[in-house]
Amino acid sequence: MGIDTQRSDNRTLLGWVGKIPWLVLGILALASFLRIFGLGSEGLWFDEVNTVLISQKNLVSIIQACNNIDTHPPLYYVILHFWMALFGRSDAVLQSLSAFFGIISVLLIYRLGYELFDRKTGLIASFLLAISYLAVLQSQEVRMYSLLLLLALLSFLFYVRILKADKRSITHLICYSLSNILLCYTHIYGLLIVGSQVLHFVLFRRIYAKAAPIFWGAQAATLVSFSTWIFVVVTSIGPRVASMWSEAPKPSLSTIVSSLSEFAGYDPLNPLLLLFFLFLCLVGVLYFPKARQRRGVEKPPQARQMILGISIRKPKTALLLVWFFSPLVVCLIISFTFRPLFAAKYLIGITPALYLLTARGINNIDSFVSSYIMRVNVALALVAVVALWSLPGLHRYYAWPTQEQWREAADFVEQNSEASDVVVVCPEGYRQCFDYYYDGDLERLGISSTVAQDGELKRFVDAATRGKERLWLVLLTFGEVRDAPIKPYLFTRYQGNLIVEEEFALVTAYLFDIPEPEGKELGGNYSDG
Repeated sequence: MGIDTQRSDNRTLLGWVGKIPWLVLGILALASFLRIFGLGSEGLWFDEVNTVLISQKNLVSIIQACNNIDTHPPLYYVILHFWMALFGRSDAVLQSLSAFFGIISVLLIYRLGYELFDRKTGLIASFLLAISYLAVLQSQEVRMYSLLLLLALLSFLFYVRILKADKRSITHLICYSLSNILLCYTHIYGLLIVGSQVLHFVLFRRIYAKAAPIFWGAQAATLVSFSTWIFVVVTSIGPRVASMWSEAPKPSLSTIVSSLSEFAGYDPLNPLLLLFFLFLCLVGVLYFPKARQRRGVEKPPQARQMILGISIRKPKTALLLVWFFSPLVVCLIISFTFRPLFAAKYLIGITPALYLLTARGINNIDSFVSSYIMRVNVALALVAVVALWSLPGLHRYYAWPTQEQWREAADFVEQNSEASDVVVVCPEGYRQCFDYYYDGDLERLGISSTVAQDGELKRFVDAATRGKERLWLVLLTFGEVRDAPIKPYLFTRYQGNLIVEEEFALVTAYLFDIPEPEGKELGGNYSDG
């Protein structure tokens, strides 16, 4: 059988808001707290600063910047442009846009789980998304990944409604097409999400033959609407990314496991959480006819003698498996054969499938219990285990900085600088982060982390310090950049003249006193005499 048409009414997304059970409201309150708590406590890091600088341009310039500077489609930048125009540009306001998208995503996964399976599955999945480390992290960053998650859920919700509807209408076509187009214009990996739907529909095309005109019409509309940006990617962005990442390492087994751990609830000290998630997903793929017979839930004649079954061939379970695995596999193939484009945040759009499979696993486990109260207790216990194992990752996220503290470094320099100081930022490309927060009048220069020749370093420092009494070095201390030659050169040149060394998260500020040149000092003494 296909996806049920039991709840295939044509109510809009707003039509059921008034009928949301109180438990969903509680989960939404939890999700809102986790996404709003601490907004603005951390400044923006490099990618976020770049996002804001692009979004503050006019709309035509945003499109041009996405083509020539950035690597992502322009939808999020356009939305952020109007968000800033309405509410301002404080860090908390900028981050709150992603928080808003994240909260709505929790509501959408509940609805999707309810329409695919039942209310219980929707509730469990929404709770898992509410406490998801990756979802919370991306709901507090000024980037497009929280919007990518929301639109992936919206796309699948309309896809499921097309499959379930007794009568397909032009409204289905418009809503599904629009959600897919917006999804693709948010991130190029939106194509992978749409591709997973195409794969699922092809696999079950006989079951959903009546939905074929609407489905393929929506795919055609998506392809035509996104074809312009595909041309940009092929002719401009693709070659630029290839040259930028030509030496980037390919994903290893450890990076793949680490990304999956972020899906489950990031805790590098406790890999058992990932294993527990995978176990529940496996149970979600299985079903237990005899247990369900005892509860009077399922009594198909062909299953009466079965102890264990596999529901991969069931369209609903297959939908979740295809949703999760096909973008993941395609992403790995691209990363190994073309360029390394594998990161957990790029694949945030597949995490709802993981949470829905996990919710189904919890449902299947408690199917062995005949008492309603005991089934509730078993489900609550399993959800509690997941929640408790997720707490360490969330605690670390809120307790310690996760990105570069350019705001704190710029404020420190501004408060402790003098008019005769000069600031050198390394690497040079990160100077925009320092400048974004710095409100002083000091001269600011950037130097590449790859400048290694003593002669070149000497010429740069001589020019930078001409007429200056002190030199600030603001250095990114991440990866290979922390060993940039400018640092040991300054320590050697100004040995014993280090006044201040202040460490921030992934950024360190050094202040050197510039000694008087010997010739100038002698000349001054002679004239005084």
